Amino acid sequence: MPKPKIPSESECMELMTEIGLASAVIHHSIIVQKLVLELADDLEKRGVKVNKPLVSAAALLHDIMKLDAEVCHGIEGGDFLRKKGWPEVAAVVEKHCLINLEDPGLVPRTTEEKLLMYADLRVGTGKVISLDERFDYIKQRYAPKDPSKLGEYKAFAKQLEWELTGKIHKKE
Repeated sequence: MPKPKIPSESECMELMTEIGLASAVIHHSIIVQKLVLELADDLEKRGVKVNKPLVSAAALLHDIMKLDAEVCHGIEGGDFLRKKGWPEVAAVVEKHCLINLEDPGLVPRTTEEKLLMYADLRVGTGKVISLDERFDYIKQRYAPKDPSKLGEYKAFAKQLEWELTGKIHKKE
């Protein structure tokens, strides 16, 4: 069986630049990648195996369709990356959006999928923030039609945080 094709960091950066991804989105993605790799290192120290090249590429490319998506940038980003020949990366990217929690087939299940969703939630505007801060921002920015869903999403995120880090990060 052939080894999966995972783009290198430079290939990811070239693609983001080539398609004209906004510099703020690229900056966000780089911070997500850094956090994902720190979390992966911590998990490996605890004996959890992580495909770091996969999660690194997925972190860089997770918002590849952020500005062009019509419905869900994660799913559309996954479709885009599959067409590029990177189905393994696509499978991680398509599961990073909170709205996916409504579809049992799109809930993150692998360590890499969980790491990406969690790290993306922890990165605010240019820096790592707590989940509480992130969900306050989401509530203000997107004013969900069904606030109870936001509570469910936050509970899921807190569970991910506990599973991945063994602790809950409070507002600072």
